[in-house]
Amino acid sequence: MALALKDSLTIGRMAAVLYSLLPGSGDKRWKGHVSFETVAAQLGLSDFWMGGSKESAIAMLLERTFEHRRDRFDRLIFTVVKHGLTYRQKKGDAIRREEIETLNGLLLQLEMKLPDLWSPTFLNSLTEDAVHHAGDIARSAQQTVEDARGCKSREDRLSGLCAQFYALWGESDRQKAGRDLEILLNDLFTLFCLEPRKPFRIVGEQIDGSIVLDNEVYLVEAKWTSNRISENELLVFRGKVTGKSQFTRGFFISINGFTHEAEISITQGKQPNFFLLDGYDLVVVLEGHRELPDMLRFKLRQLADEGRVFVSAREMP
Repeated sequence: MALALKDSLTIGRMAAVLYSLLPGSGDKRWKGHVSFETVAAQLGLSDFWMGGSKESAIAMLLERTFEHRRDRFDRLIFTVVKHGLTYRQKKGDAIRREEIETLNGLLLQLEMKLPDLWSPTFLNSLTEDAVHHAGDIARSAQQTVEDARGCKSREDRLSGLCAQFYALWGESDRQKAGRDLEILLNDLFTLFCLEPRKPFRIVGEQIDGSIVLDNEVYLVEAKWTSNRISENELLVFRGKVTGKSQFTRGFFISINGFTHEAEISITQGKQPNFFLLDGYDLVVVLEGHRELPDMLRFKLRQLADEGRVFVSAREMP
């Protein structure tokens, strides 16, 4: 049965993404040489490798495998990426996170998902700040060891963050308050094992970043303004979330809350792809009344079930 046109187009785009990960073929006398041709042979797909124009040959390999040996398609993609990591590293052109995320998006269009390519640890290792991320992991591991020794309990750390947050209310230098809030939120996300991606970029008192909850990435934006957040600012955030990928979600933290009009209008016309937290929600977590992951899951469930972008922690059962 011939492939649907949309699947054929998706596979063509996938071939373009995979093009630079490996050479098409090579001299058979080169021992250990890995190429698309040798990968196809390794997986019993040699009949599908036609040679010739590299991108066309890759597209044909993918298309025929998807059509006739779909049970090996995910293994084909995984093997190409696996060897591609080494090949590109040797060339001094390491595979970028954006390339894998694009590949993941195309796989979703084929109704496929490779868990190994979605692993936050793997994706973070592809970023330019991978060395810094490795340092974060080491520091986090050291903190875990210290906690296990009773040097500092999680309750103590949470209490310290709460005290810092209350101190920020009286800070006259609002730029400093923004920088301190950046550190506080990052520490809070780390405390609850949400793998915050650093650095958060600050514009005025705006903080941007991302976290991982239940193996899904959420974009995060936080603002501490004197007024409640209006519809326009939520529309901008929705554009940021929508602009990343069709499966990206997020949440927006406004310490002083949101206007009622913003909460209503943001749900009209388009389905919302993010939910909201205010200062009260944050305090409930900082004071230890609620676990942050539980609160985020509650808000996500309300968004999915009822389309409500903001549900206060007061309504949690």
